[in-house]
Amino acid sequence: MSIPNLTYWRGRTLYVNPSYRCTNRCMFCIRNYDNGVFGFDLSLDRDPAPEELMEAIRRTWKTGFVEAAIVGLGEPLLNLDGTLASVRQVKSLASIPVRINTNGEALLMYPRRDVPRELALAGMNHVQVSINAPDSQTYVKLCKPSFGEKTYASMLRFAERCLKYMTVELSVVRVPGLDIEACRRVAERIGAQFKVREYRGPPELLDAIASLLVG
Repeated sequence: MSIPNLTYWRGRTLYVNPSYRCTNRCMFCIRNYDNGVFGFDLSLDRDPAPEELMEAIRRTWKTGFVEAAIVGLGEPLLNLDGTLASVRQVKSLASIPVRINTNGEALLMYPRRDVPRELALAGMNHVQVSINAPDSQTYVKLCKPSFGEKTYASMLRFAERCLKYMTVELSVVRVPGLDIEACRRVAERIGAQFKVREYRGPPELLDAIASLLVG
């Protein structure tokens, strides 16, 4: 039996949903107040197998898609083989760019694998790494990574390694008390693009974040 909503779409972008698991518990995560986007329920009971993702992509495919994005409500690289299979499947259907949104913790998840190179060989064109903070201390407060204080530095190393193969964008969510310009300087320092994403959740979560960062 196939798993629903392994793919979803908006406009001319095809989205792939490889995992609902995550190594972080970000205070601003959409999972704190919703279970999907664009009218799609993206919750999963398990990680889909590569073959299930490939079948879902083929079933959903339309010739009008101009890009594909590996983005769910979990960390897609926790299902690395499924993500790689998804990229290859898209590339077999059309020569369109493929991007991924990730927390950038793959070097900690897979210390024996060269994940940036594997992504590039599969055909990945663009990686957006959600750094969400200008330093490790703030990151641990906001994102509560399961890998602890070593996470932030590893995340930046992952981004730097990806730069050898593809375009890289560091992103943050605009929340009260976060030094956006300091985050921008982190991106500039490693030579990555930078993006600020707007928070779209309930205001009471912003109040909790503000009290944590501002006091």
